[in-house]
Amino acid sequence: MSIIHAYDIESNPVIGPENELVKSEHSLDACIINFSYKIMNTLIADHLIEPFDMDSIKTVSELYPIYLIKGTNIAIIKSSIGAPMTASILHMLSHLYSCKKFILFGSCGGLDKNLDPGRLVVPTAAYRDEGISYHYVPAADYIEIPGYKKINHILDGLNIAYTNGKTWTTDAFYRETRNNLEKRKEEGCIVVEMEISGCQAVASFLDVEFYPFLYRADNLDISKWDKGILSSISIDDRLKHFFIALEIAKNV
Repeated sequence: MSIIHAYDIESNPVIGPENELVKSEHSLDACIINFSYKIMNTLIADHLIEPFDMDSIKTVSELYPIYLIKGTNIAIIKSSIGAPMTASILHMLSHLYSCKKFILFGSCGGLDKNLDPGRLVVPTAAYRDEGISYHYVPAADYIEIPGYKKINHILDGLNIAYTNGKTWTTDAFYRETRNNLEKRKEEGCIVVEMEISGCQAVASFLDVEFYPFLYRADNLDISKWDKGILSSISIDDRLKHFFIALEIAKNV
């Protein structure tokens, strides 16, 4: 059986979040998912967030503490990089805290040399070059990102510049070959990352809202890979992205 035949709604899963996690009586308004320990450490040090649930979501290798943004009922969590864990965290949070709105932000690689370093990108659709999405929605090359219009509206109101376009979600960042890159560009992909299509598939399956945005870090649309601002973006710029995510969480 091919992975494109993995979508099965005719039988029940062997294990689900309800088998591991006791559903809380507390319902979160929204949850922000990010990938930066630098952001989390700064938010903790500046007393902008407070511990909420430190050990419900965990694996044998890592804890995923949940914090509340002070003065709100909005949570923030740092995920591991990649669609399988990030999308599974979304699934767990939806069950555990009845969360219906998820905002995700992180870096991406540019597939369009005209995208400046740090440029915000709001994806409109994602190429499904990962595995988890095929278990949550029927097989297709792309999945639409319906939340992008609301993000556009909020960013417009904040006078924040951004670019819309398709993203290429891949599990294999060391196998982003030149031929595959050119195919994705021909289809309209302007960036590449590792989570969007998987998270959107889980959100669609659960009937919850998903609002992702990205910032261009490295550049692949060049003869030799350009690291750009990957790993070197300032903490001030990282925090700007957090506050944008918070505005989205408050207004969707």
